[in-house]
Amino acid sequence: MIFKNISTFGAILLTLGNTIVAEDVTITETKYIPNPCLNAKVQSILSDNPPGLTNGIPIVFVYVEDVEPTIEYSTVLATSQIEYPVSEDVTSTEIVSKCALFSCSTTTLEHIQSTIYITSAQVTYTTTTPKQAGTTSTTTATTDPDFYPDSESTIYQYETETTDIFRHATITKSAPTTTKTIFSATTVPSTLYKPSTSIESIASTLKDPLITGAPISKENEHIIDTDQYSEPLTISEIKKAKFSNTSDPTDSTLTFASNGTELSQILAAPITTSTIDLRISSSQASTRVASVPTMYSNDSLSESFSELWTLSSSDVVSSSSSTLSSSIVSSSDMSHSKSTTEVKETPGPEAEQCYSGDLFKVISTSTPLSVFQRDELPLSIPEGVSNDGVPYETNKFYANLFLGDQTNMIWSYPYGLYWKKVDYYGFGVQHTNVSDRVFGSSNTNNEGVASYYFNPTNNAELLLSATSLSESSNYMGVTEMKSMSALVTLSANPGDKENYIEIPVVQGMGFVTGVYHGNMVPLLNTLYGVNDLTQETSAALPSSILKYRATLFNGVQWLIYITLPNASDDFKLKAENPFNLEGSKAVDGLIIQLAVAPEHPGLEGFYDESAGQYVVGASIQGSVSCDSSAQYSFVYSSVGTSSCGYPIVFALPHHVESLTGATRLTSTGIKLASTTKGDMYGYLTNELTMSESLETDIQFLPWVQGMKNGLTYTSDQLKLLAQSANSELAVDIAGTVASMHSTYYSGKVIDKYSYILLVVSEILKDENVTNSTLAALKEAFEPFFQNKQYYPFIYDTKFGGLTSSASQGGDTGAEFGSGYYNDHHFHYGYYVHAAAVIGYIDKKQGGTWAEDNKEWVNTLIRDVANPSEEDTYFPVSRMFDWFGGHSWAAGLFASGDGKNEESSSEDYNFAYGMKMWGSVIGDNSMESRGDLMLAIMSRAMNKYFYYKSDNVVEPAEILPNKVSGIFFENKIAYTTYFGSPDQNPEYVHGIHMLPITPASSLIRIPSYVQEEWRDQVSTFIGKVNSGWTGILRLNQALYDAATSYSFFSSDSWSTNYLDNGQSRTWSLAFSGGISNSL
Repeated sequence: MIFKNISTFGAILLTLGNTIVAEDVTITETKYIPNPCLNAKVQSILSDNPPGLTNGIPIVFVYVEDVEPTIEYSTVLATSQIEYPVSEDVTSTEIVSKCALFSCSTTTLEHIQSTIYITSAQVTYTTTTPKQAGTTSTTTATTDPDFYPDSESTIYQYETETTDIFRHATITKSAPTTTKTIFSATTVPSTLYKPSTSIESIASTLKDPLITGAPISKENEHIIDTDQYSEPLTISEIKKAKFSNTSDPTDSTLTFASNGTELSQILAAPITTSTIDLRISSSQASTRVASVPTMYSNDSLSESFSELWTLSSSDVVSSSSSTLSSSIVSSSDMSHSKSTTEVKETPGPEAEQCYSGDLFKVISTSTPLSVFQRDELPLSIPEGVSNDGVPYETNKFYANLFLGDQTNMIWSYPYGLYWKKVDYYGFGVQHTNVSDRVFGSSNTNNEGVASYYFNPTNNAELLLSATSLSESSNYMGVTEMKSMSALVTLSANPGDKENYIEIPVVQGMGFVTGVYHGNMVPLLNTLYGVNDLTQETSAALPSSILKYRATLFNGVQWLIYITLPNASDDFKLKAENPFNLEGSKAVDGLIIQLAVAPEHPGLEGFYDESAGQYVVGASIQGSVSCDSSAQYSFVYSSVGTSSCGYPIVFALPHHVESLTGATRLTSTGIKLASTTKGDMYGYLTNELTMSESLETDIQFLPWVQGMKNGLTYTSDQLKLLAQSANSELAVDIAGTVASMHSTYYSGKVIDKYSYILLVVSEILKDENVTNSTLAALKEAFEPFFQNKQYYPFIYDTKFGGLTSSASQGGDTGAEFGSGYYNDHHFHYGYYVHAAAVIGYIDKKQGGTWAEDNKEWVNTLIRDVANPSEEDTYFPVSRMFDWFGGHSWAAGLFASGDGKNEESSSEDYNFAYGMKMWGSVIGDNSMESRGDLMLAIMSRAMNKYFYYKSDNVVEPAEILPNKVSGIFFENKIAYTTYFGSPDQNPEYVHGIHMLPITPASSLIRIPSYVQEEWRDQVSTFIGKVNSGWTGILRLNQALYDAATSYSFFSSDSWSTNYLDNGQSRTWSLAFSGGISNSL
């Protein structure tokens, strides 16, 4: 006999012979019971057994909420009896029908079958106490001697190893399993199906994202006096103290425990300094914790005040005369007298608070502004596709189902799905077989390195169908389209509400499920052909669930679970031939669930436990804790019942890495490959919850990872900044923005000047030039507020969105296809950030510009990133895929390889702009949601888009490229839509860099930027003499700011190095300030 380690609550290794003797087994494994569904199992075991039973095995049950502890055994509490499985191989003969295509014969076959039996043992429950990791505990077992009358005694020492870090959940049911062969092919079909290896071509747009149009010159109204910068400047942020709710902030007194240097003397130093708040606070002061405003100081001040004062909320006494604790650490350079200095805080920006609460609060439920003309896109919606008045998710994973001829694949992860209308009729299902991947190289600068890979598509390993479907009777409906799910129906007649197959499509679903209604007789087709079909019966499955195993000619095994509404229903699956598995009759409400068998057979029990239950939808929920940490969840809704009580769902690598402890404990260890995002892992749960830390130091001014001392500028750097600003501001800003004749290019230009405004206001601190630039930018926005720009926006009443009118004349490619919902986050992100800067500077001056124009800016954000179904005018999160970890740029265009994204950097640029706009208008939820999006993209993009040499997610064949290029759901292509890397490698790298902002370093981490520069950019940078040069060089500042600054400050500087979307002023401020601050 062969016995396997498959016990429910302990690994019991037994060898049974021919003598009736009790066996003793010694085990050095503690088996944890973390899955919530196991709690009921433990209780059921205890409930049927008297506590006085003491002979048997002492087994420790440890229910773990988060982290697995190390334990040792202690006091016996109670005992019980459990049943556990052992197995043996037996030989049986069977008469079966064997068919090759349409020819069948009857043959007697001999089978070796693995049969699982149940035996029993006594269980002792004990208390536990902590001990050091690495020690072992002992469990003994006594089998039921009546079950094996001929067994003999054997003692074993059994130590287990856990090699799969993802396995935490425990199979709660195992039982005798019998296998019956339903069909076995006697001959191999003469022609086996082979997936296509042809690649779908990428259409070139030839539209360079850089701006070639020159700015319109205009004489400066005011000039920055460069002579005023005779001293260096350091910009350091310290937290703002919180005032008592009962005190008047203008009268509050702060007392510092200093070492002799009075803060008032520092603030009154010869070089004028200003105190501002870089982070505009919310008006919701009651939910925030206050902090001290940013301090600007010069280097001479830093010598006597070399460390920043850091005031936490615990250091503040809430009273009308707030006093800081004397425990605050002061500068080591100060003298050691114990005097205190009282400082009156003058009226200034509101105290900044921290927010805790819902991350997905609705932005607005009001109708879009009337200035946006109502119109419909000239794109028809196919028959059978309807969202019942809810806006369409134009950029989601299932959009191929209502685009083109509706037959291109979609990917729910881990499975690929598609509607098949030729040869076979129904809904095809396939998994990613990494051995079928196609690698190739074309038009690349990296000889010998694959420039692309993809997975063959439209290869139905199994196909959900019915006998009534045919070429002329095959109708698909698509409804209930939400951010993470859609519902597909198939019927023989259009709109049939009685006889149809219902197929929920949900991101991460572990089963592909078809629910058969009415008189639909189930039919499963396959392009590959079935070599063997067996039926397996087990007491682990209720009598209402039938289990089949189909082994295809490509060697892949699929598990087929059929749930009957009534266990007494006489239903079975039969094989007409290797390509058709037909149900014996129609059963209203019958459920068929498909899953690829796991690589390790011991994990198959998890599918057994979740069979009968399936997910039908999912929502995104999340909360933030005091700005700094956040949790977000995919909350699945499910239908049906399973023995475990939970469905099985799969998570991507960036999910697995950030799962909370409670979620990790539901892991099954089942692994399936995704198309372009590595391996996915299965979990028995209805909620995947992830946790992320938020980088709230990212604000308006330059920031990179590893900054230590704030931003510092020498007097020479300040003078050069002033000279550059004077030069670049000698333009008609409003006229230049309007002359772009493009929403995208105009947005880049207006944001370019907003960054210059930041430098003038926050670093150079020139009031006159700040005011004139601020006024010019407000003027530039006016045509957009009036919707009189070159391509006015429309509110599309057909799909539900704010989009460009550029394509209303029929040119779908106009404005990069933005009229059809391409690139909205790319385009709108520039406006949102520019509005945040203008609103911030204006608010400092007491203005109301942000509040006055909030609804216009919020409409752009609602279109791209509406967080709530309460807003019925826009789909939820049109662009950002919360499951995928980034946005999809492709809109209403069918694609054989699914959705795609080219410019990852413009993706996170939108999230950064939204975060800052939320800060300015006091929308705490929006601000923190932007922070969370940045954190998720940092994790996801460094796995899927950016390739360090230690990347273990993407195939090794493409890693030397260092960057994805165009990232599809099913393909990665190292190229761009506007040029290939064999001629212009700067395109494919630079498109993932622009624009360089304070958020860039969070995503493009320094170690990656250094590798990319060393292995790729350094090999061609010397040949680039265009606007891409400036982008590449400012990107260099993310890891080598000194060299980057040397480039931008060089005496041989040429304006050829910049396009009209990037300024030298911001480049100098970014690289120069950071070079002195690391």
